[in-house]
Amino acid sequence: MDGSPLSMKALDMAVEYSMREGSRLTLMYVAIPPVFCGSQSVLEEVRRMAMDEIRRYGESVLEASESRCKAYGLTVRRILRVAEADSGSPANEILKEAVNGHYDCVILGSRDCGAKRSLLLGSVGISVAINAPCTTIIVR
Repeated sequence: MDGSPLSMKALDMAVEYSMREGSRLTLMYVAIPPVFCGSQSVLEEVRRMAMDEIRRYGESVLEASESRCKAYGLTVRRILRVAEADSGSPANEILKEAVNGHYDCVILGSRDCGAKRSLLLGSVGISVAINAPCTTIIVR
């Protein structure tokens, strides 16, 4: 979950599957630490404040998503993960959770960046789909 309209569309699909199949839902938000340049002492304080804000946003996305699920009588598990500052990515965190949690399916929204940009910058959805040990559904 990232709060985007496409992630909400993916949530709707996950809710539909869960209701039909009786499966459990896990909602996940991955916080990405910002990268700053400058003096070390100032950077640490700025990074800490930025991460606090990013975590608050992630919690609000998860709360809104959970409320949407509760409207259908579903109970969910919520995960807020922080990617590693230097080498982490949302895709890596999603994949770790999919492997460690033995998931049957991962459903996520596509980022509508266009084909050229997606190829140049990489895509969370493509990375998860290629590397996940389970079915992956990318919602557009």
